[in-house]
Amino acid sequence: MNYGLSRRRFLGGAAATGAATFLASSKAALGAATCGEQAAMNGAMNGSEDTANKYLVEASVAKAQWKAKPFPMPDVRLLPSFWKDMMELNRSYLYSLPNERLAHNFRVNAGIASTADPLGGWEALDCELRGHYVGHYLSSCALMYASTGDAFLAAKANELVAMLAECQAKDGYLSAFPAEFFDRLRNHKRVWAPFYTYHKIMAGLIEMNQHAGNRQALEMATRMADWAAAYSAPFSDADWQRVLLVEQGGMNEASFNLYAITGKAKYRDLGYRFEHHKIFDPLAAGTDMLGGNHANTNIPKVIGAARGYELTADERYRRISENFYRMVTEHHIYCTGGTSNDEFWHAPDAIASELGPAAEECCCSYNMLKLTRHLFGQNPDAKMFDYYERVLMNVRYGTQDRNGMLMYYVSLEPGMYKTFGTPFDAFWCCTGTGCEEYSKLTDSIYFHDDSSVYVNLFVPSTLDWKERGLKLRLTTKFPEEDRITFTLDAAPASRTALKIRVPYWATQGVSVSVNGDAQNVTATPSTYLTLDREWKTGDAVTLEMPLALHIDTAPDDKTVQAAMYGPLVLAALLGTDGLTTSMIYGGNAPRGYDDGYPMPEVDLRPHIHHGAQGEAPPPQPDADAAWFEQVEASWDYPLRFHTKGRGPVHTLAPLNRIMDERYSVYLKRVENV
Repeated sequence: MNYGLSRRRFLGGAAATGAATFLASSKAALGAATCGEQAAMNGAMNGSEDTANKYLVEASVAKAQWKAKPFPMPDVRLLPSFWKDMMELNRSYLYSLPNERLAHNFRVNAGIASTADPLGGWEALDCELRGHYVGHYLSSCALMYASTGDAFLAAKANELVAMLAECQAKDGYLSAFPAEFFDRLRNHKRVWAPFYTYHKIMAGLIEMNQHAGNRQALEMATRMADWAAAYSAPFSDADWQRVLLVEQGGMNEASFNLYAITGKAKYRDLGYRFEHHKIFDPLAAGTDMLGGNHANTNIPKVIGAARGYELTADERYRRISENFYRMVTEHHIYCTGGTSNDEFWHAPDAIASELGPAAEECCCSYNMLKLTRHLFGQNPDAKMFDYYERVLMNVRYGTQDRNGMLMYYVSLEPGMYKTFGTPFDAFWCCTGTGCEEYSKLTDSIYFHDDSSVYVNLFVPSTLDWKERGLKLRLTTKFPEEDRITFTLDAAPASRTALKIRVPYWATQGVSVSVNGDAQNVTATPSTYLTLDREWKTGDAVTLEMPLALHIDTAPDDKTVQAAMYGPLVLAALLGTDGLTTSMIYGGNAPRGYDDGYPMPEVDLRPHIHHGAQGEAPPPQPDADAAWFEQVEASWDYPLRFHTKGRGPVHTLAPLNRIMDERYSVYLKRVENV
């Protein structure tokens, strides 16, 4: 956020009012979904073509082609697992939000009568970001439709698009707040990021067009872009750069996407117009100037640079996106893969000194995964999905509660706990990106080139590669078990390579068999093992990939370490003392910044036995050795571990399973005699 303020501080520290969570089931909500126009329902039922790959990944105007491409989302379906459970919780939440309430502020702003109950939180009438979640909502519904084929939800979203169309001004302006906010922006007066919200609405409309086939949504998005271009035109370059100091989301990415869809160069030019030199120039030069900048303000800009490179082959944009990704993933992430503390980046490699209650904004994780997909498509590298898996496992999985409510921050201060929004009075930025995340869990499991399938993530699912006649089924209980099975329910017509990612943590060997016969294949961590052959229907590939115990050390204090089991970050369980429901629900971060605990210690000092003079001192522990071990599971933690050493013994469990309990991700290693 601009002005040196986090979004939380912009609100003056006001927390959303807590409420008991209640979600209507999707089955009960179907009746509400059918209240839309029958034509919209019929269109959804007929199965509109998903054109996202056609116009975005394989755009006719693109000058830098993806070397590996994601499959269209309808070609991948989740199988029963905790991943699918998360998606279904999210689907229920999407159904629970009435269109009349979502559209209320847009109607009020357009002078259209509305008797709906206003939403609260960041969608309240007095919040300057109102309307942003509605854009996220449209994206979420479009992505959920692509992931599940849920025609009722698509019809609900189509109806909402039609309702918003009635609110769009003749000049193309569409928002839940008056255009006067942009006058304040023009005059460099304090205003909370109007282009940020404008982008979310544009992006939602584009997703509705690309995944749900809604042509009206595309027309609305192009008119919004035309308004933005007209708004920006009178500014001098220098004055426009001052405007870009205020958060604008991914306006460049949305504009480039409209160029990809329409082929109209004016939208390419609009994408370039939103280039922020203060951020891009150092990145192009390979200089890390990220410290002191608001993290999630800037990640979407870099996604836009990656998108711009794909469409224009602009080498400067390639350098910007690649340099940024390297800087963040090598110098600005925690053991979980998340980034930011109190929403900002700090000095490179500052980890132990930045373990705050408001660490790891969830939006940052969402957007870093988006960027990773682009960079992987441009230049496939298993290390990118090592990072993707780390983020997905630790700060995406585990940030949704049992009722589908979502987090804002993943606290890293020892003794803190997870906090969640409420159904109708939160609508934080991370509520929106979370709803999108859990709607698109199918989009990165598999990629492909002309003759190969890349298996990037071990998520139970099916793949239907129609062009080659391949139907693949992935089943596993990973990460609770280390066996992964691939079954060919239909064999491809020609020789096809199956490329399976070998994660960085797979240091104890990988065994591979086809139909029970062991295979002699190279399985080097952070690469893809390849099975290239003529396949038959019914063939089964089995991987045994033991999850290794390892530690992740803070670069700025080698005694501050995190325990990991494969891709999973383990946290010390610190009990529930003082926790109440009102502390866990309603606030975007733990309240009371003085109620943290001392960092738990792992005392590895050897016991000294006094013997003869001159006796050699005991050896120091191996600095890279794991100081924890797996123990018997409990009913609430199927994976459970204990620390070693003198004591006290700390119980560790995967961070993504910890709810309603205090924890510490990092522990202090004590080993000096």
